[in-house]
Amino acid sequence: MRELIENERGFIRSVAMRLDPAERDKLLHDLTTARVESIAYDDSLLVLHLDGYQRPAEWGQHTYPFEGTMRDMDGAVVDVPLLADAAHRLYQLEFVRYSDGPLLRPNWSTLEIAHRSTRQGAK
Repeated sequence: MRELIENERGFIRSVAMRLDPAERDKLLHDLTTARVESIAYDDSLLVLHLDGYQRPAEWGQHTYPFEGTMRDMDGAVVDVPLLADAAHRLYQLEFVRYSDGPLLRPNWSTLEIAHRSTRQGAK
């Protein structure tokens, strides 16, 4: 496991600041104890472990209402959803690349955050 890098931490903080106060405070608290386990060879799926927190036996996850979009180093579009577990605690950070091949190196300077309902193709 590793610490979050500053870009990951900044993204989660930016999502938190767009949430209602109770959800914002919970996410910011989770961020202070989060450690990262990459479960994909290209680091496209990160599980976030919270010190002292036991995940609920009830399985399930949901996305936060805001997510990011950025470009990979080759220009491919990468969506960045942030997920919570069944108890609404920080759980996963994903990088969904829509072009062939693995995630290369996300270009964090291209990151844009929007509400899921306003994104192109939102249902």
